[in-house]
This record gives sequence, structure tokens and C-alpha cells, in this order.
Amino acid sequence: MRSLTRPTAIAIAIVVVAALAFAPRATQAQGKIELNIGSLAPKGTPWMELLEDVEKIIEKDSGDRINVIIRPPGIMGEVEMVRETRKGERLQGAAVTTAAIAEGGNIPQLSIVELPFLFDTNAEADHVLDNVLWDPYSEILEKRGFKLGVWSENGWRSFATKGEPIKLPEDVKKHKMRCQESDVHVAMYKSFGATPIQKPMTEVLTSLQSNVIDGLDNTALYIQAGGLAEPLDSFTMTRHIYQPAAVVFSKRWFDALPPDLQTVVMKPKTLAAGGREAIREEDKLMIEQFELFSVEVINLSTEERGAFANVASKIHDEYAATVTDGPALLKKIRDALAEFRKK
Repeated sequence: MRSLTRPTAIAIAIVVVAALAFAPRATQAQGKIELNIGSLAPKGTPWMELLEDVEKIIEKDSGDRINVIIRPPGIMGEVEMVRETRKGERLQGAAVTTAAIAEGGNIPQLSIVELPFLFDTNAEADHVLDNVLWDPYSEILEKRGFKLGVWSENGWRSFATKGEPIKLPEDVKKHKMRCQESDVHVAMYKSFGATPIQKPMTEVLTSLQSNVIDGLDNTALYIQAGGLAEPLDSFTMTRHIYQPAAVVFSKRWFDALPPDLQTVVMKPKTLAAGGREAIREEDKLMIEQFELFSVEVINLSTEERGAFANVASKIHDEYAATVTDGPALLKKIRDALAEFRKK
């Protein structure tokens, strides 16, 4: 797997190629269909490798009737990508977090899966996503103009800060924390008494450098791949939100395909398990690599992490009650977890 020891260089390369992201395209061969997929995934990461596998499968199995173009990050944030994907014009697909799909697609039901401390393990999250939520979420997405193609993940989000580290729940409110544009993430921060600052990921680095924010939560992998580690001093392993991601397509674009190509577009669904495993392995390496940036990794005991969970998990029922079908979805997840944990 490629090394990510030079995330700053990666970030610079991203900026260079981003200028070409939506430049006028050469005329396609007659009958060829374009599938433009937007993503913030940097080159050389397992997220991009998953997308490149999606590209290969769709182009090969379509007999090159579909031309897949993965648009580099830098032009738009995740929420805007989701909105453009629903239109099916500039983008026909997006590889983004479930929080971004919930916000950009006005699908708050997807935010239920990102409630803090909902899952304890990767196996629990995989079981719920693959066996419990695929069908109901596919149906909800279709009603909002999307087609669920492939599950992926961002992973386990933890707190990273400049200056004083976060070691206790009350430390969160001492920082100006960037928050993903997501109602459930806002609710989580407020449970700690913090006032979150919502910003798209494309603005996070400059906000850290200018002290508009002095902290954020994300995965070790994304923090380093996105060039965000250098301004930071600590990374606290709260693992408070397991965050799925997905490749979604414009339903308008998908429905216009002939039936055989619709089948082809859905084939990469089988890549989910392998993609998640690659992301998890790389994230482990990035935790070890924080020392290269002089970022202290703070490992919490079960009791210390439990203190964070005792605060944030109290929002589950209250938040679910604000979402159409939210209580029913939360019950479905809880029931599935209770059964799974018996095994």
C-alpha cells in the first residue's frame, strides 16, 4: 500500500489538478455515457483505490460504453457534491460520508447511523450496514433522487486539537471545534457543552492555520491524507462516531441507462468488504505515524472513553425523535445489535 508520509505534498498535488476538475471535456465517442464521480479522497489512499476499482469494473463490464471520470477534490465540498449528483448534470455520482448525503440530500434518516457511541466494533457496524440498513436506506435514497451503489467508510472519528489536549468530556468545550455540516454532529458537540463551528472540509486547513478553529474530529487517516496533521498537537482516541461512507449515483441518470448497464453500475457493491478492510489497515498505520508530526496520541482506558459515551449517547432518543421514522430506524439498529451481541 502506498505511504502517506507526505500528506502535504499530496495536498499540493490535489490543488494543482483541481483546476482541471470541471474544465471542458473532449467530445465523447458517439453513444458513450459519462459517469463523473465527485470525491474528496486524495490520491494514494484506500478510498481512491476503491473508486479506481469501481471505475475499472464499470468500464470493463460495460464494454467501455460507460466512461468513468473521478473528479479530484478542491472544487466543492461533500454537501455540494451530493446536491450536484442528484441533478445528474456536472456529477452523476459522489463518494462521500453518510453525513454529507444526509445534509446535501435532505435525508436526515441517514444521520441516525452516525449517532455517537452507537457501535462498539467494526463487526457491529458492518453487520448493521450490510444486513439491516441496505434495503431501507436504498429505498429512502431512491425517494430523494439517489441510487445507493457501494458502502464504504470514513471510519472511527476522534478528537484532534492544537494546544491543550482533550482528555475529559469537559475539555471539548474549551476548544473552537470544527464540526462537519451535519445536524447529528452538531447535537453531539452540544452534548459536551461546546459551540461547534460548521465548515466544509475544504476550509479546515486554512481555518486551523489562522486559528479560526483549534480542533476537529475525524479519522487518523483522513487527517493525515488531507494534510491536516502539521498544525495539530494531540489526537485523542475517543472513537466517538463510526462514520460510514457510500458511493451514490443520480437516480435520474441511473434510470436513463439501459437495463444491462444498470446491472453493471451496481456490480461494484461487492467491493464494500475489501474496501473497508483496506481503510482500517491504513488507519492503524496513520495512528502510529502521528509521531512524525509530533502529534501526541492519547489512548483512553475503557472507563475514560466510557465517560465520553455517558455524555454523548444521551442524545440518541432525543435526536431520533426529530427525524421522520427516526425512532423506528434507531429501534431497528438497537434490536439488530442486541441480537448480534448475543453471538
